[in-house]
Amino acid sequence: MKLSYLKYILFLLAATRAYGQSATPLTVFLQTPKPAGNSVIRINPVVLMWPYRKGSGITYDVRLSMDSLFSREPVWKARELPGAMYNPHRLLEKGIWYWQYRVSGKQWSERLKFLVPENAVSVVSPAPEKFLGGIPEGHPRILADPGQDFRSFAKRAEALAILKEAEQALSVEMKTGSENLNPKAGRDSLTALQEERRQKDAVVRIGHRIRNTVIPLCQGYLLTGDPRYRDKAIGIAMQISSWGPGGISSQSDFTDGISMYGMALVFDTFHNHLDSEKKAQLIRSVKVRADRFYNHWVNNIESKILSGHVWQLLLNEFFKTALALYGHEDKATEWLSYAYELFLGRTPVLGGIGGGWAEGASYFRMNIDMLVDIPEKIKRYTGFDFIASHPWYRNQADWLIYQVPPGGSADGFGDNTEELSTPPPFFAAYADVMGNLLDDSRFRWYLQKMHELQDFDLATEPVLRWHRLVHPTVSSEKKPGDPPRLRMGRVFPEAGVASLHTDPLHPGHDIMVAFRASPYGAYGHAHADQNTFNVMVDGKRLFFRTGYKVAMNDPHRLGWSMHTKAHNGILVNGKGQPYSIEAGGRIRYFLQGKTLAYVAGDASGAYKSKEKSVDSGLRKFLRHIVLLKPGILVVYDELEAENPAIWSWLIHSLGHMTIDSAGNGYTGRTGSITGTGKLWSSAPLSWSLKNKFDVPAVSYRSSPGKPGKEYSNDQWHLAATSSAPTRVMRFLSIIRIQRDNNQIIEVRELPGSADDAVVIETAGWKISANLSENLPLSLRIGSASEDVIFSLYDTEIKAGNRIFTGQRKHGPKLWESTREGDKLFEAEDFISDF
Repeated sequence: MKLSYLKYILFLLAATRAYGQSATPLTVFLQTPKPAGNSVIRINPVVLMWPYRKGSGITYDVRLSMDSLFSREPVWKARELPGAMYNPHRLLEKGIWYWQYRVSGKQWSERLKFLVPENAVSVVSPAPEKFLGGIPEGHPRILADPGQDFRSFAKRAEALAILKEAEQALSVEMKTGSENLNPKAGRDSLTALQEERRQKDAVVRIGHRIRNTVIPLCQGYLLTGDPRYRDKAIGIAMQISSWGPGGISSQSDFTDGISMYGMALVFDTFHNHLDSEKKAQLIRSVKVRADRFYNHWVNNIESKILSGHVWQLLLNEFFKTALALYGHEDKATEWLSYAYELFLGRTPVLGGIGGGWAEGASYFRMNIDMLVDIPEKIKRYTGFDFIASHPWYRNQADWLIYQVPPGGSADGFGDNTEELSTPPPFFAAYADVMGNLLDDSRFRWYLQKMHELQDFDLATEPVLRWHRLVHPTVSSEKKPGDPPRLRMGRVFPEAGVASLHTDPLHPGHDIMVAFRASPYGAYGHAHADQNTFNVMVDGKRLFFRTGYKVAMNDPHRLGWSMHTKAHNGILVNGKGQPYSIEAGGRIRYFLQGKTLAYVAGDASGAYKSKEKSVDSGLRKFLRHIVLLKPGILVVYDELEAENPAIWSWLIHSLGHMTIDSAGNGYTGRTGSITGTGKLWSSAPLSWSLKNKFDVPAVSYRSSPGKPGKEYSNDQWHLAATSSAPTRVMRFLSIIRIQRDNNQIIEVRELPGSADDAVVIETAGWKISANLSENLPLSLRIGSASEDVIFSLYDTEIKAGNRIFTGQRKHGPKLWESTREGDKLFEAEDFISDF
């Protein structure tokens, strides 16, 4: 059915746009179907998803049509789908579409609809049957195609690193039982969870040993044909196959996954060298584990917002395992079809299309191989290039540049980012591969900058090493990119992160302010840190979140580093945000010019969760962040509660801090870099400064021959707390950032400043803000040269005798006078525009 142009326009005007994010809290499992309502899709075709129904053997039917009655052809139908997800695998015509789903044989759902606009990005993947039909009959399939010879690569740098590891693997003995744990070294006070973690570490180490032996042995054999590598790899695989499927490997899904994949890789790589008995034994042992994963995932994982281990390693291992056994085990067809559909239907998990990554820079490493390996096989067997088709991959270049800048600290959000004082080499490996696959100079520039500012050998980095070695492309290291045109800021609203920079093109001389307000809340490896920020100067951390991820259930992580109190955020009545995906935030506004960049987040729903039966009574929390060149940071907070509350404004530093409670000032230092801040508020404050965690970080995890991590408990924590409960609170903080301790940036309060309003001059900027709840919300910033004016809620901007009025009556506005003329920018509202 053709859609009239008028009807299309009316629908488009009525629809909520999909360029931002919904204000509805997310849940662990999908509770409402999507797309639905007035959704406007961004990817064509859209993947249909709905709440799954628990139960063994549940399947689903779905139908899709431009006819609301499903009576006119074409009506696209699918029956007995194993999971609550459907990919049409064909381009949808522009217009309104209708769809329904049901448990097979039951009643259809309500009629759902969405709109396909003209500008939807085409990502049309082939049906799984085409993928299965492209798989060669012979072996190997995982590391190579049948008949490929890689012996000419044996002298390349990556190959030499692999062969070194293969030689080391020859002397490794695979233990069948759990390893003897290191003694507690007198720490009898470990909790039951800490001791359980130590036991699990021993099981995980078995998996690491399998990974670090079987993979280089198989790769080494393909590079050299050395029978020692073959015989050792086969021996390890047969030993694993003798382990009971309910034994030691099953105590960790990571170890179970690599046990399964290790055997499948040996089966695939040495298929022509195995007798029928060994093949049968490997298939039996692999099948038990693969079936266990499949039965646990199907009709579950496709509806779950995130299952970290699945997307980190297990899906990739499961996909390759099914590929190896395809044609030899009947169930492999089912496994492989499911893995194919799951990957295409949900990738990138937590990323959207903007290039962001919601779970933090450190754990991105665990996903990289999967993000490249599976699309590479799909492209090889079908010709469809998912990486080139999906905009998320190309937009990842900006996420790397802005959130994980070369030579300096990552943004600080998520577990283990405390360890990323500089980007590890796996980011270089990823940038190298993406620079080639997408022919994108931004990835090449990133790699080039990493080499300029850091010392590392890319050839020894195991992430994507085999891919870099066997694909005949020119390394991005030898094909440097031109410097990209980088503006001050970049926002990734779907993931909920952003960063502002004074000079992102030169990360060694750049002030970076990272910000998080994410719809994914405190889930997985993400923290309870909505509307928090971190400040880095020339790559060094000035004001930065504190604490460590000792272990997921460690008392320090649960009682400090994951908690809001460890971050530069807000406490309500001494309480932070609950550990729940429902406790999310949203990037609200974003604006930037040549000398000013601005971002705002909405964490109004971040202090409550039905899942955790928590509600702090907070009803509004908007945080506005403005970075001014050369080095002024402005933070303006709007807070309201249902009842009068005690408010705590927090800021932390890994280095030394001091406070001037009489002058409402504070100072943080790292090396010769100083951040001097002053805090104003709508109510009197009391100040506290300490340099100890509420819950100490204790080192108790270690590996044989390696000492456990040592943790510094001397990080600094400042809290400015309202002296009495108030229902409404406003904070304004201005931070002056200096690279030389002898440099002084003065702050001068101008006539007109009072308790209810502040007018400031500093570093060539005039800043005014209303603080009293009896005054309208207001933040205005103007340059001394009067060529830049920022206004938060004014309906118009006055520049001299001229008045500039935007299309949005109330909302952030930025006016600049440039050589090209006057320009007025208005912030897009990422929530109301979803």
